[in-house]
Amino acid sequence: MNILLLSSEYAPARGGIGTYAREIALAATQLGARVTLVAPDYAQDMSADDRAMPFAIHRFSGGLHSARDLPAKIMLTRNRIGTASFDVVHAADWPFFIPIALARGRTPARMLMTVHGTEINETQTPLKRLAIRCSGVFGPRTEVAANSNFTRDLFRKRFAIDERRIHAIRLGVSDFWSGRRSDRAATRAIYDIAPDRIVMVTVARLTRRKGHHLTLAALAQLPDELRRRVTWLVIGPHGEADYVDELRGMIAASNCDVRLLGALSNEEIRDIYGAADFFCLTGVPDSSGRVEGFGLVYLEAGATGLPSVASNIGGVPDAVLGGQSGLLVAPRVDMIASVIRQLAEDDALRARLGSGAAAHAQDLSWERCAAETYGLKRPSPSRDALQTGPELRASA
Repeated sequence: MNILLLSSEYAPARGGIGTYAREIALAATQLGARVTLVAPDYAQDMSADDRAMPFAIHRFSGGLHSARDLPAKIMLTRNRIGTASFDVVHAADWPFFIPIALARGRTPARMLMTVHGTEINETQTPLKRLAIRCSGVFGPRTEVAANSNFTRDLFRKRFAIDERRIHAIRLGVSDFWSGRRSDRAATRAIYDIAPDRIVMVTVARLTRRKGHHLTLAALAQLPDELRRRVTWLVIGPHGEADYVDELRGMIAASNCDVRLLGALSNEEIRDIYGAADFFCLTGVPDSSGRVEGFGLVYLEAGATGLPSVASNIGGVPDAVLGGQSGLLVAPRVDMIASVIRQLAEDDALRARLGSGAAAHAQDLSWERCAAETYGLKRPSPSRDALQTGPELRASA
């Protein structure tokens, strides 16, 4: 199978779309497909890194997507489709939906588009709806892969499309996260954390919709003796400046041990996971239309054996199985405080949920995701196959 994969985000940029493009390309290649990835160059020479990958990477001049880039992406897609006989043309994210739709007359290939959540709401403006309709983005040849049951259902509400052409295919987690990491005691020593402390970790951009303020308020509600035993490690780049300032002020007044570590490498994050006791990310509904389409970070933490405390919103329940790999709660301070207390005080519960988290992460492999997305043969059936519809397969 020859696959053309187009993504508006890729390394060196760090983000969920770039991770998706890289991992599904790697997995499809491992399953025997020939993959060509088209991605922006961010005005950097990435040729050495690109040559190290087992699939072809073609860079175009560009960076973060904006509407003014659309004409160039349309021409790029038309030209790239004409370079080979592709079996699948796959838009990894929204900026390439219109370009591949307008190029469909140049190829008999399957036209596949992946939706991740937020872009479904962001495409509801009159101008974008008109562009989608006029270009036939979700026409009869288009197949849609949604990254969770939630995203699939949201798409169905917003767009009229034959239900047989949209499928929920959960994302995967890289083997990297279950790989070798530094000794737990050594990592704790680096961050000056005593062996007997309970360590909770969050990895997310410091932005209001990720709910750091709820987690902090919940920590402050713990009984004094327990609260004094908990260290909260917060990893991630800064988001809105006013929110970061507000959060810093709340931390200073909280009498809680909270460490803002900033952005760290994946290797450093993996080591911290190995030194932690559980993961916590309590996102909140966002009035702007942004949604948590899946929640890959929960799986990455789970791959290291960490159970999660998570808000029961968006596609998070596909990433965190309530009562099996973590505890799902409404985004309310009192409820978050209650489940944090449960995990902090109950070693047996942490161990059981941690084992479930590791098993869930192992089930949700990228090979499974690629096989279901492209209809590729995989070595053995996966235990986590969704009961919501068949795999996306080439038409007979």
